[in-house]
Amino acid sequence: MDDQKIYEQVNIYFSGKQLRKLRLLAGGNTITIQDALTAYIILKLNTHCYLNDDSRHILHTNTFVNIRDVSDSIAPVGLVASGIFIMLSDDFDDSLSFSNITKTIRRSIVRSRNSKFLKSCLATADELMRRMVRDKQLANMVFFSNDIFVNSNCTYDWANLVDFVYTDKCRFYTGCTGRLYLRVFRLNPVHDGTQ
Repeated sequence: MDDQKIYEQVNIYFSGKQLRKLRLLAGGNTITIQDALTAYIILKLNTHCYLNDDSRHILHTNTFVNIRDVSDSIAPVGLVASGIFIMLSDDFDDSLSFSNITKTIRRSIVRSRNSKFLKSCLATADELMRRMVRDKQLANMVFFSNDIFVNSNCTYDWANLVDFVYTDKCRFYTGCTGRLYLRVFRLNPVHDGTQ
């Protein structure tokens, strides 16, 4: 939690139109909006903040990937558990190319959602987590040089999923921040007196 003391959260807003344009520029139908958004942010950081800083220049992503709907043997319907896997992407061949960053992210996500790949990785992760519990150890999210963490919750529409008699006024806030930890959410609804 030391990150909480030295980093501040930055909120960036994109319209649906801007996101669709990013996706089109990144490759269209073979790329998701999330892939394009992540690549765009990496490209901007690499070209405007880290161009001459090899220790911080972003060369790959650690992406939280949803593993539901991959295989019933991995994540059966109705599973009440974490259905994510943290995937390390391949290194970008050209970390200053929007297209290359986007395609590398997409290729890595597709590979990580392959059931054969997942079964071997999850078996290893399961064994290591059980050992940690047995040895009373805590998980340690380690940040390495040249990476960024991406956790997208864009598919969840928080405002419409919950209604405690405050229709469309549900808000979602994240409780933490960290170095190059990108969290993506749908924009909270705006209450301006007319809604």
